[in-house]
Amino acid sequence: MSGASAADLPAKSRPYVEAQVFSWSGFYLGLHAGYGWGSNNWNLVGVLESPTIIGNPLKPKTDGVLGGVQAGANYQLASWVFGIEADLAVMHGKGSSDGTLLQAGGAPIGITSTATSQIEWLALFTGRAGYAFDRTLFYAKGGVAAAETKDSFNLLQMAPTPQFIDFGSKNNTQVGWTIGGGIEHAFAPNWSAKIEYNYIDLGTSSENFNVLIAGAPSTTLTFRQDIEHTLQIVKVGANYRF
Repeated sequence: MSGASAADLPAKSRPYVEAQVFSWSGFYLGLHAGYGWGSNNWNLVGVLESPTIIGNPLKPKTDGVLGGVQAGANYQLASWVFGIEADLAVMHGKGSSDGTLLQAGGAPIGITSTATSQIEWLALFTGRAGYAFDRTLFYAKGGVAAAETKDSFNLLQMAPTPQFIDFGSKNNTQVGWTIGGGIEHAFAPNWSAKIEYNYIDLGTSSENFNVLIAGAPSTTLTFRQDIEHTLQIVKVGANYRF
């Protein structure tokens, strides 16, 4: 090369590659599974035919596994993420609690009462708001909760002769509220995984459990119960974003 060395030649500049910023905006579908533990408070309002009978509060637990699907949409504004979500789950949560019937003065009358509560499915319709650190999102959520509950009641008298009285079951679709929060991490361009906690209050229902007692003459026995259903859930899930 005439009088010039390779060091004198201009170096080729490397092309500029703009760093891609991850976005949480868009629609998504997913699956989840988890465990719930429920508290169901039964309070005996009264026995219509025998007003002097009282009972201990009954507290059956509705603990069990659950699994379902969810769908939603997010919109990201700077590092803030806002969205809506709906999820539906089936749940195997069932438990029973025993108590003793008493006279108004506190004397037991030799009859055991049993309350059984069950949650069969659960639906949540919530808004979400969170803050994203790139691919990791911390969020809170709250909204409407609905569930199918099944409550059963029976009595067992041991003396003078054993007698079992089944008052049957009451099925209700109950609507209440939920709050919760979670962490979601995008581990691939379209996939994310999450862990989430929900507190659910389905409110209180008033139920008349009645049965016809055979005899001469036959009589009706009616127990009026106020039943409060609450539930806590921890679940993990995965979402696919479109």
